[in-house]
Amino acid sequence: MYRINLVAILLAVVALGPPSVVMALPATNVPQETVITSDTMMFDYGRSTCVFKGNVVVSEPRVKLECDQLYVFFDATNQVDSVVATDGVKVTQADKRGTCDKAVYTAKTGAIVMTGNAKLHRGTDSMRGDKIEIFVNSERVTCSPARLVIFPSSIETSRSKSDR
Repeated sequence: MYRINLVAILLAVVALGPPSVVMALPATNVPQETVITSDTMMFDYGRSTCVFKGNVVVSEPRVKLECDQLYVFFDATNQVDSVVATDGVKVTQADKRGTCDKAVYTAKTGAIVMTGNAKLHRGTDSMRGDKIEIFVNSERVTCSPARLVIFPSSIETSRSKSDR
């Protein structure tokens, strides 16, 4: 199994859920490690791409991503331009989780687009649609067509936390 460290590859994936569901992340000046494991990895310097295939797991302190294939595209300055996760995508952060067939993160916009049976869950609450867009920088989520299920206990829990 190959193992590679890429700092902040999936920083934006941590925003699972609508604004009331998004977890505030603690500010830190300590560099955080991102570890990607997979059955195979191929880095193409000429095309500035890195492809991970088979049992892909991305772990960083705030989020875990699992999928069968992960494509990382770099810009001219070797910064992450975009990340595409396909086939059985699962993202977990604390009590929040998301699943879809394909997730695309674009660094420039800070947007994650989940397609193909896209679902987000927090506790018993859930959201699903053909396309879920998560705008990490503005803590905004769009879903179409949308089906949102919220249980009264979770609304009260969110209110009591915001009153503190």
